Amino acid sequence: MQENNITLAWKLYEEGRLYNNNLVPNQYNVVNTNTEFFAGNQWINLPDTPAMRGLPKPTFNILKRVASLFIASLTSSGVALRFEPLAYYDGSNLADPDHDAAAIANAEVGNLLEKFKMDYRLRDALFDGAISGDYCAHFYYDPDALPYGGAFGAHRGEIQMELVDGINVMFGNPNDRQVERQPYILLVGRDTVEHLRWEAKRFQKNRKLYKSGTANDAGSDLLDASITPDQENQDFTGVGGKTEIVSDDGNGKALYVLLYTKDSKEADLLDANGDVVYEDVLDGDGNPVYEDGVLDADGNPVPKRKPAKIIETTVRVTKATRTAVIYEDVDTGLTRYPIAWGNWEKQKNQYHGRALVTGLIPNQIFINQAFATAMRHLQLTAFPKTVYNADLISSWNNEVGQTIGVRGLQPGQAISQVAYNLQPAEMSNQIFSLIDKTMAYTKECLGATDAQMGNVKPDNTSALMVLQTNAEVPLENIRSGVYEWVEDIGAILLDFMGTYYGTRPVVMEQEFEEPIMAPGGIPQIDPMTGQMMTQKLVRKVLKEFDFSQFKHLWLNLRVDVGATTYYSEIAMTQTLDNLRRDGTLRDLQGVLYFTDGKGTYPTRRPPYETAFLFLETGTPPPDTPPWAMRLVLQPEELEQHDHKAPPKG
Repeated sequence: MQENNITLAWKLYEEGRLYNNNLVPNQYNVVNTNTEFFAGNQWINLPDTPAMRGLPKPTFNILKRVASLFIASLTSSGVALRFEPLAYYDGSNLADPDHDAAAIANAEVGNLLEKFKMDYRLRDALFDGAISGDYCAHFYYDPDALPYGGAFGAHRGEIQMELVDGINVMFGNPNDRQVERQPYILLVGRDTVEHLRWEAKRFQKNRKLYKSGTANDAGSDLLDASITPDQENQDFTGVGGKTEIVSDDGNGKALYVLLYTKDSKEADLLDANGDVVYEDVLDGDGNPVYEDGVLDADGNPVPKRKPAKIIETTVRVTKATRTAVIYEDVDTGLTRYPIAWGNWEKQKNQYHGRALVTGLIPNQIFINQAFATAMRHLQLTAFPKTVYNADLISSWNNEVGQTIGVRGLQPGQAISQVAYNLQPAEMSNQIFSLIDKTMAYTKECLGATDAQMGNVKPDNTSALMVLQTNAEVPLENIRSGVYEWVEDIGAILLDFMGTYYGTRPVVMEQEFEEPIMAPGGIPQIDPMTGQMMTQKLVRKVLKEFDFSQFKHLWLNLRVDVGATTYYSEIAMTQTLDNLRRDGTLRDLQGVLYFTDGKGTYPTRRPPYETAFLFLETGTPPPDTPPWAMRLVLQPEELEQHDHKAPPKG
């Protein structure tokens, strides 16, 4: 839709810009200032005066160190998405109808996260949050991509992920940070004019394949004339966002807007088989309404039935520049916005978060200024100044070994009356004490303790655990926001798979039980039982699955976190080595590790037997080092041991 040659998407973008500019402080200024300070450009916008030109400009970047420390701590735990079926007790057995679907979802989401390089993307997102206050992941479907490089047939289409600067995301209701409650969401970006023209012409040519949406009906020449380079990059973050290659052939860049909206309508409720679900007709008091004069086989009145209704929601997308529509109102088939949004620190009544860097900048400026003035003082007064009698000495020479001639010196006149060195005033040590205290208090208020900074060496394992636990407390709110963001990503991926995948192969792990073979190729026999010895192996297999089932299934989603901080498997092994070395553990024969498998395993075999114990979760346990035993415990086994444990006295 266009009015006065300005597209609707562009008008909404102008409203979003106005909102960001009206915030106090201005959101664009905040993000740009934070970006420059984090990068170390902390002496910007100084007045051009002789005093400023002569002032040293040191940078002691505590911002970067604290932010990097926090992000390293937040990402030191492995994060994994897990889907679970809606299991329930049916009176005799645990009904688990969707177990296979959950296993498929876990396998495919794991493959996608590996393809996205999610561990690195998570770090990048948190750096965005620490600097700008917001982090955002945008997902889209690439219909031309070949899954697994085309190795398993002619299936086409893959889910793609990109991180978007928070300042380039605009909510239709900016006072609410909940994504799914938004009337619309805008994503702003810049692309080459050549590619935008190609995209518009491609949609125009293939409009029938999309079955929805409106194409730009302009002819080729008119379309090219409506999509032209612009200079609308002043609101993009950092120097890099504002600097582009200048093209002489008219094929520069133009700003585009992606407009996501939701369309809701009433529809029949369908079951997993695609059949309509019916419900009783009720009167105003909530009582069933019966068919007139109709009885069932037992002579009871038959209640009236009607199709159950639900509100069906679909997401539509429009892409446009200032004066041209690339495509408009295309039905994506998705039920969720393809956007995962997170804040470093939530703020009341707005969708933008508060960045870590924002609160540190005043302290950072003071530290730099204090050091700068101290350095300037030393430059001006570090060396003594010589005062000499110009009547006796024509000129002064400070060159090493050079003689200075004196004329008219009277007998008995002291040499101090000819020349004298003025000693500079000493600088107060209070300035350096204040700088140290400012840095220390800044870190303390942020929760950047000595334990996190690596400045503490605990004497025992208890002290290590206490220090590490206390150091993690200030980050718990940030960490919970990250886990919520990852869960949103899982829900978005499930929506994409159910909408676009159809039937296609998926690579997943499957556990096999195979006989243990002797060197001669003969199965080994257990001498105690006389039975063939077996071992469980996990192999990757290829399975076909109809992913459209996900549109009618409910799967519980959770984030699993594995501790890989100081007290991980490798850290515990090192601690045991230290305890053996100092004689605390004299006759250690073996160690049992209760673990989730997400930690870091030792690379070398310790001088004692080792077993890693896992709790049965329905999925194959992770691989362990070849020199260690791997045992899987059922939950009821732990419960039995708990009941048999002797009372504590």
